[in-house]
Amino acid sequence: MITIYPIPQQLLTSPYLDQLYDPLAGQPDLHVRRIGFRTAVAELLAGRADTPIAHWHFFDELTQRPALPATAARTLAFIALIRLLRARGVGLVWTAHNSEPHELRHPRWAARAYETMFGQAHAVIAHSAAAATLLRAHYGERAPVSVIPHGSYVGLYGPRRDKRTSRAELGLPDAGFVALALGTLRPYKGLEILLEAWQGGAGRLLIAGAAKDADYATMIAARAAATPGVDFRPQFVPDRALPTWLAAADVLVLPYRKLLTSGVLLWALSYGVPVIAPDVAPVRELVAEGRAGFLFTPTDPAALRAALERARTHPDLAALGEAAYATALPFAWPAIAAQTAALYRHIADSR
Repeated sequence: MITIYPIPQQLLTSPYLDQLYDPLAGQPDLHVRRIGFRTAVAELLAGRADTPIAHWHFFDELTQRPALPATAARTLAFIALIRLLRARGVGLVWTAHNSEPHELRHPRWAARAYETMFGQAHAVIAHSAAAATLLRAHYGERAPVSVIPHGSYVGLYGPRRDKRTSRAELGLPDAGFVALALGTLRPYKGLEILLEAWQGGAGRLLIAGAAKDADYATMIAARAAATPGVDFRPQFVPDRALPTWLAAADVLVLPYRKLLTSGVLLWALSYGVPVIAPDVAPVRELVAEGRAGFLFTPTDPAALRAALERARTHPDLAALGEAAYATALPFAWPAIAAQTAALYRHIADSR
């Protein structure tokens, strides 16, 4: 029996882990043990499972702190733990949702944590071939990298919603161009770049999400208040409400400074909403300019402004929405779970 310990056990703001692991229920040779971090580590170190695999998804919350001494101490403890787990015969898998922390407070220590994970892992999962290439370029060939896509969210919380009804529920006008930026308010998402690009823009820009960084959210609120046509709503948007928010928008904007993979991008495609996204290789695997959305040079307000204008003046955004939806359809979670299970079995058989 292969026992899988997902770390973390749950993502409070994403159904990603539920979608990945639920299809594995009932597999006779796999047991997914979704328990708290401390309990999982205790079981792994105690050797309570015959063939244990720790599948790491995110670990920044364990290592990153505002203060340098705390970050250094936590990073050293994390490195020691990873090496000890491997020495005890635990299989290590890392899904690289990003190649460095989103809040890169202490780059040297972040690099040590990520380099250790990449170097000690028996397998690294990238969500696209482009992401795999970027990871190898950054960290070398110390671990085998498998490409297993990020799944879609087609129909997860019901069918696609009617635009007019959705706008009415959110207090938006029936007519007019609406661009949506949705998700937790964090500096790497580049909302200040979006607000600079929006200056003088026609239509309405809706920014919604809970504050991860209070100072950043305060800064965005001030800039939004000073920018015409911006509707800023610093509130948590639950997953079940996402079909309504997405249906209300003509496009979803991802003004990110950097991007390796994005669940929000998959949400938009899954509910038939074209995107405006940074022109980076992992995005280009999903979004072609003028087909499922529009691309812009990252961190360039003028390029983002031009992409917004291309979207606003496009003669048939509905057709782009259908192309976005068609893009998401192949990424079914059962097939993705099966690929992940095959990787677990390969690691178990090779050790």
